[in-house]
Amino acid sequence: MVTHPRPAPGTKTGRVWEIADELTREKGRRATRREVIARYRAENGNSNTAHTQYQHWKIWHEQEGAPADPPSPNSGDIKPQTLKVAPDGRLLVPAAMREAMLLDHDGHVTARVEGGELRVASSAVAVKQVQSRMRKYRKPGESVVEQFLAARPALWGEG
Repeated sequence: MVTHPRPAPGTKTGRVWEIADELTREKGRRATRREVIARYRAENGNSNTAHTQYQHWKIWHEQEGAPADPPSPNSGDIKPQTLKVAPDGRLLVPAAMREAMLLDHDGHVTARVEGGELRVASSAVAVKQVQSRMRKYRKPGESVVEQFLAARPALWGEG
């Protein structure tokens, strides 16, 4: 259950969440409180609002069942379009679709056919999907990284 629902777009509180989402996409990691507050203050926002909303945003992302990635006006669903597959098998994917797929500059994707339907995903989307599916197995307060680091010497014969 999400304790703090996402604020409506265009509101002052919603803007903090939008900034946090934007910074997260830009940096390729979760935005820090300091980064979000700095950008919000640069837009003449109240730092107390930014502090509070950043905490709500962070909790929302850590909750079981929360989306793996924040919604974005530039990503997600794109209306169906007719595309042409060239005789050599090449398919030109429009820029808006590539952006919605979170496709990076290397252009690598994973593709599969299910029921005659071609499904193509960028590595960024595939990772987010796996993280979302695995989130339900995470125990509150448990750090898988710390557990790995503690077990690493024995695994590698160092201890």
